[in-house]
Amino acid sequence: MNTRTLTTLVVLGFSVIASFSSSLAAEPAQIGMLRKAWDQARDRAAQPIDESYLRELQKLLDTLTKGGQLEDAIAVKNESESIVADANAAASARAVSAKQPAKLESLRKTWVQSRDKAVQPSDAVYIRELQKLQDTYAKAGKLEDALAAKNELEKVDGNPETSSRQSKSFVGKKWATTSGSKFTFKADGTGTQANAAGKEWPLKWTFGEDDMLTVDAWADDKPTTLYFRFPKSREGIFGSSTDKLDKQLAVK
Repeated sequence: MNTRTLTTLVVLGFSVIASFSSSLAAEPAQIGMLRKAWDQARDRAAQPIDESYLRELQKLLDTLTKGGQLEDAIAVKNESESIVADANAAASARAVSAKQPAKLESLRKTWVQSRDKAVQPSDAVYIRELQKLQDTYAKAGKLEDALAAKNELEKVDGNPETSSRQSKSFVGKKWATTSGSKFTFKADGTGTQANAAGKEWPLKWTFGEDDMLTVDAWADDKPTTLYFRFPKSREGIFGSSTDKLDKQLAVK
């Protein structure tokens, strides 16, 4: 290898390293700090839920083992070990094997729903702070930093390791339909619904393992059930049945 070729390779090597280093350093420090605080807040909120689930799993494991139901006992043992190894990943593994005992399915469903509800306030705060940061950067002309905040928001909306991946931004916002109806959802599972004339009703909502929001709502002063999905942080769809989400709503 001659000197000229070697020099060219060295320059190319440094160029690649510089480019890689630049991409790593592109994220503003404030986003990293927010993410760290968010992760810690979610862990704190989920910890008592996870610990309670593990206790229930241990009780079920003891019962199944004493009863000689060894295959079911192994399924419970595997579930318990997955929670200890990585509770966030275990919670995002929505599919439940048909071979698992019915009691385990029931316990798991309750755990996931309780966990989702517990971490929703932290998720809502994180998204709200990221949106503020994006706006601040954009107004200051820091477009690269604004883009980094926008990308982080999109990751949160599409991250399967966060419970209720679509739901992270619906809490605490004012949603409006094309017909003028309005909905708000609080982190405690309650909220309000208003028609175009401004009349309000209280509502209750729950979030299922299938990422579907089920809402005890109203239609002309009569109780009804509506179903919502939030594929984007500021846009949603809903309807009167799970297979017909034919209406749109957006943040106003």
